[in-house]
Amino acid sequence: MNLHELCCTDICMHFTLKKALDGATVQFKTGSIHALLGENGAGKSTLAHIISGLLKPTSGSITYDGVPLYCGNGAKPGIFMVHQNPKLAEDFSVWQNALLAAEKSSLKPYKKQAFIKQLEQICANWNFQLNLNKKINSLNDSERFYAALLCRLAGKPDFLILDEPTAVLDAAQRATFFASLKKASAENLGVIYISHNLEETLKLCDTISILRKGVCKATLDNSDYKISESDVLHIMFDDDAALKKPTPAAQSVPAGQAARSIQPDRALKIEEPKQTVLAVKALTTSIKNKKNLNGVSFECGAGEITVIKGEKNGGIALLENILTGINPPEYSGCIELFGEKLKKITPALLRKNGTGIVSSKKYLVSSNPNLTVKELLMPFLAGDGFSNCKKDAEAVQSMIDAEKIDISADEPVSNLSGGMLQRLILARELSVKPKLLILAEPVYGLDYKTVRYLEDRLSAAASAGTAVVVLMADADDGFSKWNCLYEIKDGQIHKRNDL
Repeated sequence: MNLHELCCTDICMHFTLKKALDGATVQFKTGSIHALLGENGAGKSTLAHIISGLLKPTSGSITYDGVPLYCGNGAKPGIFMVHQNPKLAEDFSVWQNALLAAEKSSLKPYKKQAFIKQLEQICANWNFQLNLNKKINSLNDSERFYAALLCRLAGKPDFLILDEPTAVLDAAQRATFFASLKKASAENLGVIYISHNLEETLKLCDTISILRKGVCKATLDNSDYKISESDVLHIMFDDDAALKKPTPAAQSVPAGQAARSIQPDRALKIEEPKQTVLAVKALTTSIKNKKNLNGVSFECGAGEITVIKGEKNGGIALLENILTGINPPEYSGCIELFGEKLKKITPALLRKNGTGIVSSKKYLVSSNPNLTVKELLMPFLAGDGFSNCKKDAEAVQSMIDAEKIDISADEPVSNLSGGMLQRLILARELSVKPKLLILAEPVYGLDYKTVRYLEDRLSAAASAGTAVVVLMADADDGFSKWNCLYEIKDGQIHKRNDL
């Protein structure tokens, strides 16, 4: 086998108010799965974008087998990236998208059926099924991921960069995907793997590079898979206190107020009856070829945190669409807000009734990369149009400062890391003191420390009387505060009193 080496030396990337990378040096080789870890904003995705050619670094050099790369004029052939939110041609079929991404020299002379057979062989080799004739806009989340992966594999990469790849996959799909990654690595593919799921990463990756504040602090050999989470966390963070795992005693609050951690043999009991803010009764859907909701019922009261977990395609996504009013399917059953039955749920109706919404699609629903940070936050402030522009601008800056995020209000949202964006979206929603807060996949892409911060913010909101509903996939880990925990499996909901 011909091994290839990718060397990044002293890479710097400067934005208006921050240095995303400040002299990062790291090497990658084919035939290996190499993790890039770091807290939110450490520079992981920025480095990946530079390696794949989407960004040109402020300074530094990248060599591929000793030959300098010019990163800024399209991706270097042989280095491809699957993004957290893949951008695909929505009205094109899967195979047409793969054709756009494929190495053109490998298609001469081009024959449709021969190309489709190549794609089918890739799907077989990687153990996933995908209808190549379906349009992208008809795919579910896991199918979109597989379509984006197929497009990159069609280009016959030497290096494949994966940015948070498993959040949309269920447990069985993740296990199959990891086995396929191992097999491909053994066949000389180089994998650069970005994730915040430390448990999975430590079981999967051969080498681990840890970024902190734009610098590679260490590269660890994990060929024997014996590196511990604490080993990584102590390099990743400066503050050891932030690494302590929550305990029920440490998080205890006055009974009936904010939530506490629950150990496997304990469940928090609410001593005082609470006003029911949201009541869902016998929610049922009947969509063809979907794992439908089947009689889903639950309640969330003022001052409570209710967590509902389940596999991404097992009903959680449908429940999110219905509760948020964002592209909801037809359903039967009843949803009540403060005892009033809602005939039709829309985001506007929910917000009118004091509901905050954080969509799982934070990049394209809860925000948009084409917005500035000011535009992301401005609609939630108290000013009245142009007459209060100065006041609103000051309020925006105060919100940014309170979150300790180094970014200008006039910079594009695309300059934010995933964790920074999630924190600003949550701060925006909490700024209006909602009576009900619905959050979908709130810890996706967040580092350990930021998850603790998120929990504290939600506990404070619950203590102030907000009813909090958290919808999350089983792949999300680390979230430990709730009053009620439910699980959705095969469209049915079960209260987890056994935890």
